[in-house]
Amino acid sequence: MPVFGRNAAKNRGLQHRTDSEIESDAVAGRRLLLTRNELYCGLAIVGFANRVSERAGDEIARSGVAGAFFNTFGFSVVVWAALIVVLWLLLRAKPERVRRADIAVGAVASVAFLVPVPSLAWLAVAGTAAHLVWTSAPRSRLRRAAVVLGALTVPMLWARLLFGALSNTLLSLDAKLVGWLVGVESTGNAIPFADGSGLLFLEPACSSLTNVSLALLCGVIFVKAYDRPWTGSILATMLLACMVTVAINVMRISVIGVLPATYELMHGGIGATLAAW
Repeated sequence: MPVFGRNAAKNRGLQHRTDSEIESDAVAGRRLLLTRNELYCGLAIVGFANRVSERAGDEIARSGVAGAFFNTFGFSVVVWAALIVVLWLLLRAKPERVRRADIAVGAVASVAFLVPVPSLAWLAVAGTAAHLVWTSAPRSRLRRAAVVLGALTVPMLWARLLFGALSNTLLSLDAKLVGWLVGVESTGNAIPFADGSGLLFLEPACSSLTNVSLALLCGVIFVKAYDRPWTGSILATMLLACMVTVAINVMRISVIGVLPATYELMHGGIGATLAAW
């Protein structure tokens, strides 16, 4: 039944206010279509894929899809595990509204991803992780994901920068350890074969530093995935893991020093893959 007079005006006003509220709720709903979790998932995926795609493509072209898969596309399995844990924690975190600062960080990171400078892209990933750590609640899944994402940049960026600054010193230390096991005197990064038939030169890819950075990343993955506090026993375990990775690398090179004929086996795809795993 139609309503006339003052009551009709009130009803029309009520209907008008209700429509406004519905429209406001719809706008809020549209804003929640993209949460902080999803925004940082996208940034992590794009930043990671942007920097690993070239090497992965080269690995596929050289070894085929099956061979590249077995070689984890030229990157350590620990690196891939870190990315998976980051995405898993982000997607399981409580949804939060995107903030203006998040949009600004995302815009800056996106520009850095477009610049063909690998170190700049990883620096953007590190900055994104630092911002998420700073703006997330302690021990929340968002913060734990951010810590793993930041740790992911250690083997991909910071260890390489450190090696670039101290390459001669670090390679000399590896060479001395190998020379001690082989029973010869190393000079710089050169190690004589035990039978005197030649010299073995350690290149940057042979450094133990990369393995140590992966061991540290592996420790962070377990601690944050299982939400464990940093304790003395955990730090001691991580230190032991670092020592084991150095030992594996040094022993592998030492076998070549003692048995030069095993160079292709130990240094080639089989030896490198087994040592990496």
